[in-house]
Amino acid sequence: MNIYLIINHENQRIQNLIDKYHLKHDENSSMALIMNSNSLELYDRSKPRNKSIKVNFSSKKNNYRCLNFKKKNEILYKAIGIKKNYFPSVLDATAGLGQDSFLISFLGCYVITMEYHPVIAALLTDGLERGYKDEKIGFWLKKRLHLIYDNSLNILNIPISQPDVIYLDPMYPINKKKSLPKKNMQFLRKLANKDDQSKNLLKVARKFAKKRVVVKRPSYANPISDEKVDFIISNKYHRFDIYLPFKKK
Repeated sequence: MNIYLIINHENQRIQNLIDKYHLKHDENSSMALIMNSNSLELYDRSKPRNKSIKVNFSSKKNNYRCLNFKKKNEILYKAIGIKKNYFPSVLDATAGLGQDSFLISFLGCYVITMEYHPVIAALLTDGLERGYKDEKIGFWLKKRLHLIYDNSLNILNIPISQPDVIYLDPMYPINKKKSLPKKNMQFLRKLANKDDQSKNLLKVARKFAKKRVVVKRPSYANPISDEKVDFIISNKYHRFDIYLPFKKK
């Protein structure tokens, strides 16, 4: 993967990430990876006034959400199927910048999160490495949240344990009636492959999940497939379309 690199080569940890994901410097790339205060950050060179983004699991936003968590208000808790003493294993097949994976792991589930884009995977790995060392969250994050660098369409051929739940958060369709999506989403749209594989991914997920497949959607959007949604959990802003696994013949 070619991308504009601004890296301090004295930081061996960051250099190892560059090597691991085969990232090569490209003077003409519109996106840049930079190192800032021992973290890897993504910067849009075409919009120099915009700030860079990074994966920070110990951010104030995450800390606030964890401290103020209430089961009755968190529809993700219900959508995943967490019960009083039951915490399903989860495969997040659309990792992105890891926010939902982080929250699901905070709720008590063991989560494998998958990402196929090398730049996003590098950002995630950097965020996890720093998160594992954090005094407040490191002790449980290291036990519950792990990254696999691969295309989720390959899950049937990857040697991993069959998860209870597969979680999908495909790229939201653009709502022309609203303002531009948040900066993080704009960055992901610019990096991600424009080919929408969500329908195929749903089919693969329903073959592999033990209990359910959970698909996150904005309230205004149609389901990602013509397949019947078994049930829905929603609030004002978004919903979770839940599909049961295919019955084995």
